Amino acid sequence: MRRMIAAIALACAPAAQAEPRRVVSLDYCADQFVLALADRDEIAALSRGSLREDSYFRDRARGVRQTRGTLEEVLALRPDLVVRNWGGPWDAAEVYGRFGVPVLQVGDAPDFAAARADLIDAAAALGHAERGAALARDLDLRLARLSTQRGGAPVMYLSAGGAVAGGGTMMDAVIAAAGGRNVRADAGWQVLPLERLVQTPPSLVALGFFDTERERLNAWSPSRHPALRRALANARTIALPPAAIACEAWFAIDAAEAIAAALAAP
Repeated sequence: MRRMIAAIALACAPAAQAEPRRVVSLDYCADQFVLALADRDEIAALSRGSLREDSYFRDRARGVRQTRGTLEEVLALRPDLVVRNWGGPWDAAEVYGRFGVPVLQVGDAPDFAAARADLIDAAAALGHAERGAALARDLDLRLARLSTQRGGAPVMYLSAGGAVAGGGTMMDAVIAAAGGRNVRADAGWQVLPLERLVQTPPSLVALGFFDTERERLNAWSPSRHPALRRALANARTIALPPAAIACEAWFAIDAAEAIAAALAAP
């Protein structure tokens, strides 16, 4: 198997810095960076998740070749850059480095400052720094507009899987940018304490991935629990756009604006 992979790499690998680039993305979060920043003819392949309903730029992905992300298949595409968030081998940089293919790691930003820096770095690596700069300017303007709303109303983010976002997460940064105050101060994620939602409901519950395709197929989802459904029926809620929150990236600003609008509504 190793000899076969090596043969594919030697036969198909392009010269370093060849133009146009042949970019391969390994997962749907990485797809968003590639679709936002690269020319279409520079994309050798996207992941098989590029057309899912929570893929932010899924409309741009139509007609682009997809890959399962196996090492053999990716090398056969002769990439000169592999982009990943979580897809492929965990040590992708080392694995693809053996064949002279650089790997760009993107995503998992805990806040908008990190997401902005990630965007700028990715744009430079993809050879389109000006596109990253334009998207960063747009992000800056939208954050500045939101900064005038600082009511501090308590907000809870609840995913359909029953997880609540705490400090140090992008969702915590989204709530803060929207002018709200995250009801969970502890860091990270935890399973929803249902009694807290019932006894001390926040001003707003921001819902993520409720009634999406993947939850409709999950009969055991906590979102189906009758007690939770009753609690949510008596709470003020907003359903966040799944594509805006599926990846921890700059476009989560859409979710911040949605929460801000809900908080400002009478």
